Amino acid sequence: MCAPSSKKAAKLTTIGTSVGDASSSSSAILANNAYNDSTRPSNEETKHFKAVTSTHSDHVRNTGNDLYWFLGPALICYLLGTPIYPIYAIGIARIISTRLTLTLHYLFVDKDNYLNKLPQKQLEREGDDYMVGTILHMYAQIPLQVLFPAMFFSDPSVIGVSAYRAFWAHVFLVEPLYYAAHRWLHVPEVMKRMHGFHHLSISTLPSTSLVQNFHEHFVYIAVFGPAFFAPFLIYWEMHWSIIGAYLVLFDLINAYGHMNIKYRHPIFTSKYSPFQYLFYTPEFHLGHHAYFRANYALFMPIWDHMFGTWRAYKKTDTDRLLPAKQQDFVFIGHNAGLAHFMSCPEWDVYAPYGPFRTFKYLPYSVEFLFCNLVGFICRIFTTCYTCSRYLINEKLIGRVICICRTPIDYINPKRYPAVNRDIVKLIERQYKAHGTKCFGLGNLNKMKQVNDGGQLISDMVKADPFLKDKGIRVWTGDTMTAASVYHQLIELPGFDTLESIFFVGANGKIGNAVCKQLLADKPNLKITIYSLSHTLDHPNVTYTSDLGDLLNHKVVVLGKQLSLRKYAKALAPARGASTKKSELTPYKCRLILDYTVPFTPIDLTGFANIEHHQIAVLETSPNTSNFLKGHFDIGFGLEQHQIYPCHAGCIINTVYERDTDEVGEICVKDMMTMWKRGEELGLRNKDLKWP
Repeated sequence: MCAPSSKKAAKLTTIGTSVGDASSSSSAILANNAYNDSTRPSNEETKHFKAVTSTHSDHVRNTGNDLYWFLGPALICYLLGTPIYPIYAIGIARIISTRLTLTLHYLFVDKDNYLNKLPQKQLEREGDDYMVGTILHMYAQIPLQVLFPAMFFSDPSVIGVSAYRAFWAHVFLVEPLYYAAHRWLHVPEVMKRMHGFHHLSISTLPSTSLVQNFHEHFVYIAVFGPAFFAPFLIYWEMHWSIIGAYLVLFDLINAYGHMNIKYRHPIFTSKYSPFQYLFYTPEFHLGHHAYFRANYALFMPIWDHMFGTWRAYKKTDTDRLLPAKQQDFVFIGHNAGLAHFMSCPEWDVYAPYGPFRTFKYLPYSVEFLFCNLVGFICRIFTTCYTCSRYLINEKLIGRVICICRTPIDYINPKRYPAVNRDIVKLIERQYKAHGTKCFGLGNLNKMKQVNDGGQLISDMVKADPFLKDKGIRVWTGDTMTAASVYHQLIELPGFDTLESIFFVGANGKIGNAVCKQLLADKPNLKITIYSLSHTLDHPNVTYTSDLGDLLNHKVVVLGKQLSLRKYAKALAPARGASTKKSELTPYKCRLILDYTVPFTPIDLTGFANIEHHQIAVLETSPNTSNFLKGHFDIGFGLEQHQIYPCHAGCIINTVYERDTDEVGEICVKDMMTMWKRGEELGLRNKDLKWP
């Protein structure tokens, strides 16, 4: 249906000033959403931090050899003849406990808190560094085992008493030592050299507690070591299990202090309660990250009370969240393969952004069969998985929910009815639970072969005895995708003088709509379509079954995923024909624009003149628009603050209260309307960097 109707226009809220990147800008510290007027640090309190960012903000650590560093202690222990198992038992236990803590924190704290979104730069930095301390401690344990074997291998009968001694050593030695060392680390010059790296994280994750400058780890070895080294020097007995338990427990309690939660039970907040002085809450240490020169203590705030550095702090962002039950829009996704699993923040909170990881040595058939098994097991317990929620235009709540379906379900036609039933069941459950009426179909959930581009889902909803009169709306968002592809093409430098383009996937509804719009606006443009079936009847359109013909066109558009082997075969005759961009080549192709999802790079080795770029990706900046807030952009193979236009198109329909379905074929006339609405809401195509 053309001319999407809406009950009212959307109102856009804009931000007048930019606050910068929270991981590298002191201005962001003052604008961080966790502060309110009473807890916001002053300029005087934060001025010393400005010198730190220039030292550490460009830090990049090479992680390519991390596995070798992790395996290194095994070789050293073998050469020195000291036992390996205590080192790896402690190290692996610490890694597992850290990853488990991150997963639970995301599931129960960060997933639905759209006001606490960490910058991609911070996630990448912390992801590179959070295990450095654990691996370094594994190496530090080796000489101690060699020099003081009784410190690790005393009789197991001393385990109980050793735990008792380590506890009191921590209370009376580690706590005051840490307070003093922490005060020293905040001396401006020391802060600049070391501790400032940790304080680049204003908003924190549990594992932020482990992210330190490399040299600072040695300071902490000296500070925390007395917990078990002092009792050993007194009694000459200790056990490695107590050392391991201490380090794991220490990591967990330290992670607790970096969690974005409020725990305000009077037992910890009343000035008459001893626990206010003996054990901290997350807000105590988050206050340290906010003020920098307060709340230095490790786990026992009594030291700050004694030396006058204690300061109250309250985290306020969760007070401004919309009700947990509110859910105005649902985008229905599915699993896209093993790489998709690996990018889920529930598995790896550091990997939700950036291109999907590739498994070049794992055949797709094996990958898909594994995912199919996982999907089958998941469907025994549930039919869908609820992902993060986000804020739309300051008043609506959107959420991504994935049905438990994997690529094989979209390859095997016998499974299509089950996929469609799962989608309709999800719609019914979400309406019953939240009153949600607006639904978008993501990626293969709207595939023509599965449900005729969403048309079958729309028909099933209208025929369902429960849903038929509930005002449910089903959208594909493909109109916005077609608009994005069209504008990406016409905005290319020199496109007006371009004679022809080569199009793979032009018979699909998106490609068809783009071609129709191009032919209407560019009457001299010729389009060569790679397909055996002819769907566009136009004098400027020709068809070919030779994929190698793409080399005869300067611009190639890919809208359908083909086997990488097909591209390799098509490109083989000209591969290596030119290695310098200044040389003349026997082919015309210079640019391949790809809007398939997920984006899979083509091997262009030997084609220095050809560039392959992903298009149909929209960007929205939190510095200029409040249209979207939260985790609307994770797990899709995109960078932060990016969104696929089909997802964005469904959100736009929600904002403008579209009262018709958007399924089946694309109405070309609607493309410009949708694009204009997107621009009004602060959306734009990702910049295409092409010389």
